[in-house]
Amino acid sequence: SDIRFAGQVTGVEGYVESAAIGLLAGRFAAAAALGTDIAPPPETSALGALLTHITGGHIAEGASFQPMNINFGLFPPVEIPRQPGKRLRGKEKIRAKRFAITRRALADIDIWLGRHQEAAE
Repeated sequence: SDIRFAGQVTGVEGYVESAAIGLLAGRFAAAAALGTDIAPPPETSALGALLTHITGGHIAEGASFQPMNINFGLFPPVEIPRQPGKRLRGKEKIRAKRFAITRRALADIDIWLGRHQEAAE
């Protein structure tokens, strides 16, 4: 299709989120114009988590769509590295979980960007 949507009309809230979806729409349009395929960003990244949310990954049942800002709840679960003899609780556990999600997101988006550099140029 030649029609592409970006920004708030896609179901994201916030300036940064709208710009992020616009960036993806532009990359997908550029790839299509070049006659190449581009895989979506990994859902473990912020871009991928937002894209998954607005393209149906959020639907648990029926019509349950809610516009969304990026948040840690959109990311797939992650294993928190455990230290022998230490049990994480409360804020310490939340901090460790968010750190693990962030680390994975950065590593995965770097790989995705490296694979699709030609569509960005």
